[in-house]
Amino acid sequence: MKKALVILIILTLLFGGCQTKREVKESNTFHKLIPNFQYFQMIDRNNGWAIGENMGENKVFITIDGGSTWITTSTSGIGDIRGWFFMDSDHGWILYSNGTLYRTENRGKNWDADEVPFDMGKLFFINSNGKYEGWVLKEYGPASGNVPVDVYRLINNKWTLIHKGELPNSTSASPNPLPYEGEKKSFIFLPDAKTGFIATERRDPGKSSLYMTTDGGYTWNKKDIPLLSKLNDKYISVYSLKFVDGEIIWPISAFDDVKKDFAILFLVSKDNGNSWGEKTSFIYKNSPRKIYVLDKENWYVLFENQLLKTNNGGHTWKKLNIPQNTFQIQFIDNKIGWALASTSTGTNLFYSENGGYTWDKKF
Repeated sequence: MKKALVILIILTLLFGGCQTKREVKESNTFHKLIPNFQYFQMIDRNNGWAIGENMGENKVFITIDGGSTWITTSTSGIGDIRGWFFMDSDHGWILYSNGTLYRTENRGKNWDADEVPFDMGKLFFINSNGKYEGWVLKEYGPASGNVPVDVYRLINNKWTLIHKGELPNSTSASPNPLPYEGEKKSFIFLPDAKTGFIATERRDPGKSSLYMTTDGGYTWNKKDIPLLSKLNDKYISVYSLKFVDGEIIWPISAFDDVKKDFAILFLVSKDNGNSWGEKTSFIYKNSPRKIYVLDKENWYVLFENQLLKTNNGGHTWKKLNIPQNTFQIQFIDNKIGWALASTSTGTNLFYSENGGYTWDKKF
């Protein structure tokens, strides 16, 4: 009881005030209800963010004790949360369906709100020499598996359209536009603020692809990757690109409709995306739900109720049991990790400190 009281006092002192340009008066609330998270991101062993539901409303949550307790941090946002980006334990951005983008620089204590020309999409920010560079891949919503997009960039504190993507029956697109076909699954920029990538997944065999920019997002070109061309008869699923220690790692899986199995491949580029090679691959009977790349050595492939991990860049893999109905996992090193699992009433968060061999329930 004393320990819980101390935690409550610390959380109250740390997050007690919350003011934005819209004079938000709602204070952060100590979370006692059963959480219902759709996404979480731990920054380190203690600090993390989550997106979820509280009392029927979309909320942003924060933890400072490794996920044991959470508070809701109010943005006064109206509508659904359609996008988010968490850079570190202090800096975060939340996009609402009414076209308002909220920004915090002090771990959710204060939020600034800006009206923006998009209401749905993927956000990406980098800290380049002390200056925050930002992009948004504006999405128009899926239609038969296709998601048309535009690219916006933060220029002089104003969101500016820099690339108009292709729309069906439209002639206003940029020259050589990003195609409307396919779902844009991953969107990143490198620290140079010029080189960026969009991984696109399509339902047709061999049609998934990678688009690359070298001018900050103004122009995009389809990147020719010979390995992908060899998979032109496979159904290719793409996963999140990861830039770490000068390398880009891109996991994909390819379904063989004849053999009824999946090839899980890790592509790597050591020259900022100009050339790509296969770092490792393996065959598995099931489709990956998620693939999480921590660094050059530690990768995790989540299947239904099973986790495969490597701590040596794919040379060897180990099978681990995970909590039932896990739909998201995250590790911050080769020992400390979390698993988010769905239940009939919400979600449960589990914690491991031995590399995923055993799990303890946080809530």
